[in-house]
Amino acid sequence: MDDLKTELNGYLFLEFDVEGDESRVSEDWPFELHKLLETPDLAVFEFQADQAYFAVADEGLNFLPQAGMAVEDLLLQRSGARWIGARDPVDLSVVRLGDANVPSTIERRRRLEALGADAIHGQEVKLLEGLFLPGEQRYLGLFGTSASEEAVIAGLPDAPPMRVSFPLASPWRRLAWGVGQWLKQQQGEGSLLHP
Repeated sequence: MDDLKTELNGYLFLEFDVEGDESRVSEDWPFELHKLLETPDLAVFEFQADQAYFAVADEGLNFLPQAGMAVEDLLLQRSGARWIGARDPVDLSVVRLGDANVPSTIERRRRLEALGADAIHGQEVKLLEGLFLPGEQRYLGLFGTSASEEAVIAGLPDAPPMRVSFPLASPWRRLAWGVGQWLKQQQGEGSLLHP
């Protein structure tokens, strides 16, 4: 465990551009890492810098703001991200010329905006994150309004629009969390460690 903490601190030393000598990196410098979860293929720590962060060691090393999430929420996000990633998602920044399975960017945006308008009635809707899942010919989006910090996910199979909190998290993380929550409901209260 101490070696993993030292490895994470070495990574964080570089990512945060910490002032000081890199030879000082240890299990408790430049950050005190507090273990939240450890399994054979995942370790999650928390630490403080300018805000509260998660430090994650799985297939690689990563860190991200906690943004109001607990470790259970991080696991939901991870589960949802895997589900989305397995479906070859296409966002609105991607153009796939000549791919008959993927509509044009203009058509995708139009369909996503319509999906959001159906999900949130009577308010001006903002598209926060929009994806097209080619294999399923399905649109999936995270939508918000100027009146609320909550957002709504629409487009999940056989599911009504779902409210999502965590306004400090990025739209992608909020979408992934919501998909993870939906998966948890589909699977019952099973383990999120191996979706």
